[in-house]
Amino acid sequence: MPEAVEQVLEVAARENDPTPEALEAYRAARADNGERLSIRGNVGILDAKGPMFKRANLMTAFSGATSYEVLRRDLQIALDTTSIQAIMLRVDSPGGEVSACDELAAAIYQARQQKPIAAYISGQGASAAYWLASATDKITVSDVAAVGSIGVVLGVTDRRKADDRNGISRTEFVSSQSPDKRPDHATDAGKAKIQKLVDDLGAVFVSAVAKHRGVSAEHVVQKFGAGGLEIGANAVALGMADEVGQFEAALARLSLRGKNRAFIASQKRIFGHA
Repeated sequence: MPEAVEQVLEVAARENDPTPEALEAYRAARADNGERLSIRGNVGILDAKGPMFKRANLMTAFSGATSYEVLRRDLQIALDTTSIQAIMLRVDSPGGEVSACDELAAAIYQARQQKPIAAYISGQGASAAYWLASATDKITVSDVAAVGSIGVVLGVTDRRKADDRNGISRTEFVSSQSPDKRPDHATDAGKAKIQKLVDDLGAVFVSAVAKHRGVSAEHVVQKFGAGGLEIGANAVALGMADEVGQFEAALARLSLRGKNRAFIASQKRIFGHA
């Protein structure tokens, strides 16, 4: 959503403007291992909340944002911890930047081979956040969860008029071998180049969701909201999610799945050595 894009840009713009007080608080949080993994019984819970960025820094942590890199580390901890038998991705996010989202989603998808891993969406599971949720083996949504926004947005800021008013003149020289390195969005040819880039990124997103949900890319394009958001039961009816439910019930079912899988694995090991 447009307001979510503004939120992402606002967080990114503040990352180089920390205060001493903010820095001290961030150090304290890091000292307490302020990652995104918590444990309930035999289930590791990964929180994917707020705008999403590739790397963690002072302002992403302070603005309630999520880092793909932090989630990836916590996912590995959950996979390596024997007492954690299942993993819940708890999602409430409008999405975020494309870079590294695909890598984390691929890691989540591969993790399904080791332990049950499900997603619970409350509030928003949009754009990059839905990309991650789709990689789990089951998606539960709350009644009013907004799900989808499958697609890519690239914003271009044109400062030329402002520069003209301020008497600023900018000239760029692009290597002759690389004429498409700086496509001009003010021209039809330039717009076409930029649009192709966005379409190519969007195709990667669609293909990933199709793979994760076990449908075709054409199905995702036609049935999964066409870039819009679907609410709760509507998302389930379209196949974007698996059920409407509450977090505690979804957690209890996932806990049981984890115990059952761990029991089956232990039996295989016993009989395999017999």
